[in-house]
Amino acid sequence: MTIATLQTIANIVKVSRSTVSRVLNNKWEDYGISQATADKIISKAKDLHYIKNEAALSLRVKKTFTIGVIVKDITNPFYSQLVKFVESALYTKGYNIIICNTGYDLDKENGHINILLSRWVDGIILSPIQKSIENISIIKDRNVPLALFDCKIDKFEADYILVDNKAGTMEAVNHLISQGHKKIVYIGGNSSDLNNRLRYAGYKKALSKASLSITEHYVIHGSYTFKHGYEAATELLRSNDAPTAFFAANNRIVLGACKGIMDCGLQIPEDVSIVGFDDFETATMLPSPLTVIRQPLRDMALNAVDILLSRMDKTNNTPCMTRMLKTEFILRNSTRKIN
Repeated sequence: MTIATLQTIANIVKVSRSTVSRVLNNKWEDYGISQATADKIISKAKDLHYIKNEAALSLRVKKTFTIGVIVKDITNPFYSQLVKFVESALYTKGYNIIICNTGYDLDKENGHINILLSRWVDGIILSPIQKSIENISIIKDRNVPLALFDCKIDKFEADYILVDNKAGTMEAVNHLISQGHKKIVYIGGNSSDLNNRLRYAGYKKALSKASLSITEHYVIHGSYTFKHGYEAATELLRSNDAPTAFFAANNRIVLGACKGIMDCGLQIPEDVSIVGFDDFETATMLPSPLTVIRQPLRDMALNAVDILLSRMDKTNNTPCMTRMLKTEFILRNSTRKIN
């Protein structure tokens, strides 16, 4: 079988080789090539099973058309969905991705960064670990375009795509307060994690605005895990001062807390109300579909890709920016009004 080349397609469609190249690199509008001509070229390329010579292209334009994407836990639906949206957005722009998972391990994060840089990726999209300033400084020192999402690093200048964790949590806790709840538990992640600190700040502010005091044993920091949610919920519900409502700081904590509530012989929302931070597919499949704070995952991904590509193309020479996105309150059936 003859391998199709740009010249092969040009000869058949009766246009120049450069015209074929511009169309197949999605630049035909920039050169005034008509839609009809572009359609003919694309159709013929498909008929001939044309495959770009990426290696030759990389050498010519000094790009690998590859982006590194580093996340903290690819098994978490929050990150897997984000990666899916990032991959989809970059694919339409002609880029492939290399996915790396750190597991919240600084050494692994450092290793992944060095591997990506050794492969000459064109840019990196990263969800950094809280103490990873030394790791991500390596990227900046190499002048590789970088977009950070999900977590802001103190005293580190970069482009960030974040969500308003504090406002989102306030909305959730305000809802519980409006339902008559005063004994509201906060189950969070690591107390040093910035996102956890911001969500806890939203919890405190909501209680303060309602003139409710914070009960020390109703605040349980730990880890973003099912186990932590389960243990926190069961311990409190079996205590002499059981709460009437829970706020869980992520999807895994909320699932653990729900299991703990049920294992204590209680029902949601008849006996206990609960709201979680993060929406996820199985949230609607529980006996009482979960009320949640939904993060705008698709918008986060599109903003990360937009900023990164603009830095790579050098069309964006503005100082580092932070794009703060709003969360969305999704009311389902896991809360109820009490007297």
